[in-house]
Amino acid sequence: MRNDYIDVAYGLMNLNIKFYAPYFFRETLIDGVTYFYKYEDATGVGYLKFPSEWCRVSNIQDGVYRFRIDMSKIKQEIYDMLPTELQQAYDTYHGGGDKDETKWYDNKWYYVEDGVAFTFDPNVIVNGGQAVSPFASVLLDSISLDKAKDNIEIKDNLDTVRILHSKVPVDSNGEPSIPLKHVKLYDELMKARLPEGVKAITTPTNVTNIPLNGAGNSGGYETVGKTLEQVFFDLGAPGAMFGGTTNSANVVKTSIKKDANWIYTNLFPMLESYYNYEISQIKTKSKAKWVIKFIRESNFTLKDDIASYKDQLSFGGSRMDYMAASGMNPEEIISKLEFEQKVLDIDSLMVVKPTSNTISSKNSGNSNGNKNNLNPVKGEVGRPKTDNPTDDTDRLDGGA
Repeated sequence: MRNDYIDVAYGLMNLNIKFYAPYFFRETLIDGVTYFYKYEDATGVGYLKFPSEWCRVSNIQDGVYRFRIDMSKIKQEIYDMLPTELQQAYDTYHGGGDKDETKWYDNKWYYVEDGVAFTFDPNVIVNGGQAVSPFASVLLDSISLDKAKDNIEIKDNLDTVRILHSKVPVDSNGEPSIPLKHVKLYDELMKARLPEGVKAITTPTNVTNIPLNGAGNSGGYETVGKTLEQVFFDLGAPGAMFGGTTNSANVVKTSIKKDANWIYTNLFPMLESYYNYEISQIKTKSKAKWVIKFIRESNFTLKDDIASYKDQLSFGGSRMDYMAASGMNPEEIISKLEFEQKVLDIDSLMVVKPTSNTISSKNSGNSNGNKNNLNPVKGEVGRPKTDNPTDDTDRLDGGA
């Protein structure tokens, strides 16, 4: 079992969970559903991501989403970049030969054996293998936010516009008393010399003074603020977390715990199912079943989370859970502890120093037991008998 643990621990190390798991999480939040193909060699493990428009979730195997890929959308130009499995599927599709019904659907959808899909939508299979991001509504609110900002710019432009009116003189019949070609020339000369934001008009009629100040959306900034709050609401985060007005830090603290709990109940089970499947592919001598579990802790509440696992040790809790909560990987637990205990013999090197909590005054003296010290209180511990001690003041017996 000990050797099996080492094999499984180093198998997990090759999967590089700390790097790829956050990547899976980010891409799935953006796309709603993501499709990856795992490839592996002697140096480690990598993942090839396929576009969402190529793939469909087909089934669930051992808690892991599997998918099919539309071979009709794969072009010859990317053939050399495909893994061997998909190159063979490409040749089969374009070769026109018989296709295995267990791997092909509708003559073009190929079931990817080493593929894995990630999604937070439990109805993805019912919905034809497609899903949308849980934050898709944020896109609509972000568009509304842009429109609200545009309204503010329109309002600011209207507030700064000024109009100059040049009236053309007319006779008693209402006809211009000067040639129209002269009117046109005057109008062009005036417009050529006006600063930006000032407009000129030339007409023979009267122009009513209509001030444009305040003609735009008077509540433009308020609209932007409310729209921004809606964006935070759709994200599940209060505006107070990003510097908004709040009267209590509990708002932020509660929101952080809620977001962490969302990850614990949605992300972690999905990743655990996938990595448990990968562990099952590791051959061990005892053939015992090994599983992985992510410690439920957050960087924002790390001290309290570690303290919880530490307190459980007093009641027979798992030391491995405590070490994992402290940041140790499975392979670190056995390699680091064995190296410290068996190679360094660290307990003999790091001897506990005597303090008032560990020894009493009757244990005082130097390390070889000689009481004839040059310093009469060297090695003595405990509380002095007087409130104003000196170097030769007697100390109370710590064991009394």
